[in-house]
Amino acid sequence: MYVEPLKVYITDCSQSPNKIEFLYFEPDSPLPQLMQQQAHIAYAVLNIEEAIKDAKLLFGPFDMGHMLLAFVEEEGVAIEFNEFK
Repeated sequence: MYVEPLKVYITDCSQSPNKIEFLYFEPDSPLPQLMQQQAHIAYAVLNIEEAIKDAKLLFGPFDMGHMLLAFVEEEGVAIEFNEFK
């Protein structure tokens, strides 16, 4: 799947036995370098605003249509939060 506003290709994690999702970034992707240069952890949350409260926000919240997503940094690691609609 290609997400044009983010300029990133995303694999379908439901097709991976371990639910691994791979991201392939265009050179001019607006997503932070931290996310582009290392793996990140993703969590489903009930309230994205509450999840990112007081966190070091890297990107978002961004409306993907079926979910909201945001990335924060904690201890040098990018963390993705997803709030499914």
